[in-house]
Amino acid sequence: MELVGRGDPRVCHVGGDEDAAELVRKGFERADRPVEFVTLPDLETALDRLAETQKRVDPRLRSPLVDSEDPFDCVVCTHGNSDPPAVDAIAAIRAAHDHLPVVLFAEDGDESLASEAITAGVTEYVPATDVGAVDTLTARALELVDEHRAERMQALHRERTRRIAADSPEITTVFSPGGTVTYQNPTVTEVLGYEPGEIDDVVPFSKVHPDDWQAIREEFYDAVIDSDYIPQVEFRIEDADGSWRTVEVRGRNLLDDPIVRGFVVTTRDITERKERERDLEGYRTLVNNVGEAMYALDTGGYFTMVNDAFLERTGLDREFVEGAHVSTFMSEADIREGTELILELLDGEDNWGRFEFTVQNVEGNFNRLEDTVAVLVDDDGNFRGSVGVIREVDDGE
Repeated sequence: MELVGRGDPRVCHVGGDEDAAELVRKGFERADRPVEFVTLPDLETALDRLAETQKRVDPRLRSPLVDSEDPFDCVVCTHGNSDPPAVDAIAAIRAAHDHLPVVLFAEDGDESLASEAITAGVTEYVPATDVGAVDTLTARALELVDEHRAERMQALHRERTRRIAADSPEITTVFSPGGTVTYQNPTVTEVLGYEPGEIDDVVPFSKVHPDDWQAIREEFYDAVIDSDYIPQVEFRIEDADGSWRTVEVRGRNLLDDPIVRGFVVTTRDITERKERERDLEGYRTLVNNVGEAMYALDTGGYFTMVNDAFLERTGLDREFVEGAHVSTFMSEADIREGTELILELLDGEDNWGRFEFTVQNVEGNFNRLEDTVAVLVDDDGNFRGSVGVIREVDDGE
């Protein structure tokens, strides 16, 4: 991706003799804005200099101790006493820089020369024999500079956006006004198992659960009518293995954006979160109707839920317990024993097991408790947390 200049326009002159170079220079000195005009003695020097300016770092990151310069915005080739011929110079420059404007300032208006220059990749042809030719050359070169900078900035913006989206943990999709996919980042493979090419130019809505279609239509219809509206909806979608994943989708109507020209949709897989929410709600309903103190932990050992009996027995507040780590209440030795029990349950055939631990209550008294633990696993056997029932251990036990 070619760099783009940000300061005064920089024009590079190649070919012709010193008189021709001076003539062109004076034309740019008469321009209505400052122009940095650089004459390079030969094509080899010009190619090296053009390539070197493309390696410069962003001006904001430059060191004052290092000689740096912005990229050139335009090249002017003078046809005359040049070696190699101007047409060959144009072809060589175009081969190395396919977007850089190249203008031929020819001493005559020969049509065959113009044809050869066009074939070589010239951007503009200005005959030097026309009245006011130098001023015409200057004006047209600066127009090309402005067009070039605008186009390259848009291209850089698109490339930057593409790279960011490619590394995003969320699926990013761009739909055309007709509903076809015009961009799909690689994250779709990680989340749903599809390759980006599998759904290019195809509306992937056939994978959406039929019961969820109406909610999607209603939410996104509002965004089509009002481009400022940000639609957000959850629905189920079938992955490449035939399983249903729950996703959260947000959209943005950028159909009028000249760069995007589409509807941008970001998709996040929330399957595990929804499963945890369903489990947690089930646990709450169950455990709040049980007289024993009960709790649920996630895979990291943080409390996700405790019942009313747990709070009554410990004297703690729900806001303090839920979200706290077990180390807040248990010693390292007791945590190790509980962890070993969970590992045994995961590796063995038993559904539950017991261990004892000591805890200090809010009154400062130490109680010996028995914890009956069961592990939670998903359909694939992956550990998702644990639940437990706690009761006090009698001295005689």
